[in-house]
Amino acid sequence: MIATKPSPVQPKFSFSEYDGIIIGGQPHRYFQTREEGHIFVAAKGAGVPQVMTNAEISRYLSVGSFACTPNEHQPEHLRQRTLPDGDLLSLRPTKAQKKAGMRLAVVNAFRELLNDETIKVTRNATSIKPVLGAIKLRAGEILLEGTPEEWGDMLPVPGKLGAKTVLEWERNERRFGLTGLYDRKSDRGNRDRRLTADELMIMGQVVSRYLNDQRPSQAIIFEEVQTAFVEENERRRTVGKPEIVCPSRETVRQAIRKLNPFDMTLTRHGRQAANRQFAPVGRGLQVERPMQRVEFDEWEADAVTLTAEGGLFHYLTEEEKKKLGLDKKKARWWITVAICCATRCIVGMVISRTPNSQSALRVIEMMMRDKGVWGDACGGLTPWNQFGWPSVIVTDCASYNISSLIQARTSDLGITVEYCPAGDPHLKGRIERVFGTFATQLMPRLSGRTFSNSVERGDYDSVKRAALNPEEFCTVLVRYIVDVYHRTPHSGLNGETPLDCWNRLVEKFGVQPPPDLGRRRLIFGHERQRTVTKQGITILGVRYHSEVLAHFMTKSADRKVAIRWYPEDIGGIWVELSGRWYEVPAVFDRYQGVSAQEWVNAAAEIRAQNAQGAEVNFAVVRQAIDYIKETNSAAMTRVGLIMEDWPDRRVDYEEDRLFIGFKTSEMEPKSPYDEDRGSWGTSLPTAVSATSETLDSNNRDDVGETSSGDHRAFQFSDHEPGDADHAADDGDEWVLEDE
Repeated sequence: MIATKPSPVQPKFSFSEYDGIIIGGQPHRYFQTREEGHIFVAAKGAGVPQVMTNAEISRYLSVGSFACTPNEHQPEHLRQRTLPDGDLLSLRPTKAQKKAGMRLAVVNAFRELLNDETIKVTRNATSIKPVLGAIKLRAGEILLEGTPEEWGDMLPVPGKLGAKTVLEWERNERRFGLTGLYDRKSDRGNRDRRLTADELMIMGQVVSRYLNDQRPSQAIIFEEVQTAFVEENERRRTVGKPEIVCPSRETVRQAIRKLNPFDMTLTRHGRQAANRQFAPVGRGLQVERPMQRVEFDEWEADAVTLTAEGGLFHYLTEEEKKKLGLDKKKARWWITVAICCATRCIVGMVISRTPNSQSALRVIEMMMRDKGVWGDACGGLTPWNQFGWPSVIVTDCASYNISSLIQARTSDLGITVEYCPAGDPHLKGRIERVFGTFATQLMPRLSGRTFSNSVERGDYDSVKRAALNPEEFCTVLVRYIVDVYHRTPHSGLNGETPLDCWNRLVEKFGVQPPPDLGRRRLIFGHERQRTVTKQGITILGVRYHSEVLAHFMTKSADRKVAIRWYPEDIGGIWVELSGRWYEVPAVFDRYQGVSAQEWVNAAAEIRAQNAQGAEVNFAVVRQAIDYIKETNSAAMTRVGLIMEDWPDRRVDYEEDRLFIGFKTSEMEPKSPYDEDRGSWGTSLPTAVSATSETLDSNNRDDVGETSSGDHRAFQFSDHEPGDADHAADDGDEWVLEDE
């Protein structure tokens, strides 16, 4: 590291009138030195003189704002000693330096003889001829002692070295220094083109056709050159002019090779190819913190998977299986992957048949969730605990990535989204490199690999060799990521593994905590329209209700409201009431942490075991959910990596298929926390109630204008209005009880 701290004692600088001075990028000349400092004037003679002390010059030198080139403006015959032809001697080719070194050795050997009083040698050819052998022998010894190792073999002294040559070399070295021993043989020769101006013009016009997006070959260009010269000679014969000579094939080839490489790539292969090949690369990405920059993209996996017939997929409908590619057909999958650029850790992955806005949104959600549950379900030996709140997300300009859904949700999260232009994958090179690693390190190990193109595939039958079902494919991907990729030394991290880099940077910088469950429900939830009834809001047979919702029903004539429903956890929803959003919990706490797919599977089990239309006790529902979780927990978790879409038509279909006539009695074993609740029910009036004023105001909570989520859940009574033992209450009032 270069020390930049100045010494306590500043040196005293000296300059000459021939020095070239650069101050702040402007050329100056030295004028004189006075007590207050050195005076420099502008090289062009205009401007205010600069007065600088030695301390100021030292400080300017340390930051690169002051430069001095000694003897830059000295006379021509003197300047050749230091800067011959404006070049540095050390930048001359190695061959030229070897030749100059050999000549210098001869000069030094000759001067040793001149200084030897026992040998009568003078600066004339007659006295030098007898000692030429001694000069060559001594010059060879000097070369062995002083030739740098990087030069390799030295250049031998010429065997026919003449006395006049020795005198010329010694005279040039005495007059010009080492510069005088460099010759200009490399500039010899006639470099004029043998072709005439007319021949060059015709050939140039035809050669320029090589810059064409049709990509003509050099052979075609040569044929066109021949044709052009034949036509020109025919024209010349008619007017009596001398014919011209057609250039050879090699001459045309050399003319093509001299075309501008950038222009050649631009015109023949397009702007994107030219940018990829010639765009300058600067410092690259400068990321230091985990989750500072996250890139995600989609990749069609080079593998064909089988369908799954058992386990979880037994509960899917034929339409669902078809959408997921499980309709007894073999298919390829798209993998949407997100990577942390600072650590190279995979922070999100979703598998889908076709990428869409929901898969992109799901990956963004996975970035902010601990993925250990997926790693455990797939048998991973390394925790998949890389998550956090990303600062910047970079992806391509696919229609689903630039959709209003993605932009609105990322804006709500305060995440900056950057879109790379189409055809420039190097702008998100981290994620593109990951896909290349998958294709070269993982896919060759899988049966059913499809390869990237037909040439690589050859006679390999990918469909017949397909052996993995989607669950196994998810397991393979997760195990490879957490146990192989995260634990393999990465060249982009200077040999550090992504896992070690993540742990080190998290220890140093930390990560921003992800949003809580309520915020995730609001941001990542699916938008729906539902009607509020006295039973609350029902979705897939699950009822949601709260005091705020009950008061809204009594005061609003329009009962249709907008909701956000989160399929990953159906224990609560968000409801828009009078322009404000409120979180409304499920009537039963047992739905907390239950996904929509788990609940649909549990409902299918219950439907299969109970008579049509029979009322089901909630204890049965709870047991069915526990059974599904216990028997298919790993499969359910793995399928969480497969993108499941829940559009309105699917929700309506499930409700029609499973929940028509499906009634759950709201009777649940007493909770140990029930004794902490109030013992009195709270009666809430309906729109036409006339008796609500008789209720004790001490038994109801104050419901004012609360913010979203600032309310508590109410446990409903064990019987629906209209039951026989509550016939008296079937009028205008109904009761919420805090059991």
